[in-house]
Amino acid sequence: MDEATRRMQCIGANLRALRRKTGKTLEEVATKAGVSVSHLANAEHGRRMLHGELLRNVLVLYGYSLAVFMSHIEKLIQPLNENRNSDAVIPASPIPLMGYRPGQGELHLLHPVFSVEESAHLLLILPPEQELWHSYIVLPARCSVGVARGALLIETPQREFLLNEGEYATILPHQPHRFRNHTLAEARAYIWVETACI
Repeated sequence: MDEATRRMQCIGANLRALRRKTGKTLEEVATKAGVSVSHLANAEHGRRMLHGELLRNVLVLYGYSLAVFMSHIEKLIQPLNENRNSDAVIPASPIPLMGYRPGQGELHLLHPVFSVEESAHLLLILPPEQELWHSYIVLPARCSVGVARGALLIETPQREFLLNEGEYATILPHQPHRFRNHTLAEARAYIWVETACI
């Protein structure tokens, strides 16, 4: 089983456990979160991913933030990642890595994206004192960023956002931005690009 499948199943098992713990039904959660019952059921069984906004809507019903939940997932699967096989990582496309240079960090697509309705689920791994993009990039889609480990600096021409572990931010469409890690520890963050195929 590859890493993306393990992560999807871990997320699903935790969503199911949280729903049962709160005593809610699939129908109740799906209605309040704005997702179909079948989509939620598939997500709970690890067969499909919920994109950032839908996942956040579901987690709010359980009293969790998206970033805290993903931080928990990262800790659960961390032992499995110790001997990570780079061959199991899907190449980071169709999202282009504009300005990417080797040694700046890694950005991986966690599962294939087949349509514009799907979000791209990306994992950013940024070594200490490194940046992902040297210059600002602009995407015609909204991005949601949740830090699972360490701290991540999101820079725009107007201001900087420092996100610590468990914190979450949204990057609006067409907003220039870049990612930096000014700390002495590795940073890991999940990024959901709301329109996958640009």
